[in-house]
Amino acid sequence: MAYKGVNRFREFLSAARIISGKISQIEGVVGILATGGIGRGYCDDYSDLDLIVYVDHSKFREVDKYIAVGWLRYKEIDLDTPVESYQKALHHKSPSKYWSQATRWDRQNSRLLFDTEDRIMKLLKEKLVFPDWEQKKLLEAYREGVDEHLNYNFKLWEMRGSVINLTDSLIRAVEHIILWIYAKNKKFQPYIPKWLFYHLENKSVPEARYFSTLKKAYLSSVTTITQARKIRNELISLCKIIGIEFEFEDLETIYKKERSNWEKAGKKTKFYLSW
Repeated sequence: MAYKGVNRFREFLSAARIISGKISQIEGVVGILATGGIGRGYCDDYSDLDLIVYVDHSKFREVDKYIAVGWLRYKEIDLDTPVESYQKALHHKSPSKYWSQATRWDRQNSRLLFDTEDRIMKLLKEKLVFPDWEQKKLLEAYREGVDEHLNYNFKLWEMRGSVINLTDSLIRAVEHIILWIYAKNKKFQPYIPKWLFYHLENKSVPEARYFSTLKKAYLSSVTTITQARKIRNELISLCKIIGIEFEFEDLETIYKKERSNWEKAGKKTKFYLSW
């Protein structure tokens, strides 16, 4: 991954190994993972030194008090050293809220610095899974999101004449397109507030070749409805190419169905909801 600035990976990794060597001597520590930039192989002046310290549950509170203190900066490097109960991590099934997409992405992009009897290695092997049922669920959810923002919401704001909301609809649609692409390729969702474009920037999905089209919603100067329509049309064409199918019908068709639903409604419904 090429960003502006010097890659300080070796410096970060050296510091992480020194810290891990000391923490591994603490009673109850099961394993230590270097994640973040160290796990991905790129650290710069704005990176944290990220270490996840797994401990036996009986020692969790004790170790957590002086290791997972947060908001520390030493030798111009920010430290992020959360402590996790090994038993708790092992107990939770995957996928789950505990083993979320973002968590699995983070743990997948990690470097094992200390491991007692291969317990962490076995933990990751068991938890870093992406089952077919989860993929199917995510694909449908993201498809619906694309449909909602690229078609339904876009049409509403187009009729209202609001350019800024049209642009917002495009951006939200693209976010769902990107997540759909990741799910399609069984790539774990990155930590969205920072790394939405991770798999595209690193060309780890075939659809990365369409990144120039996806970026337009974020980078283009949209000041007119015509410009917003142009980007929308390009995105719709892209959706057809990569396999996203829409269910949206034009607004008038939707309103027609809703009028029909009113006619079919019961007497009490019509009484209470009419004026």
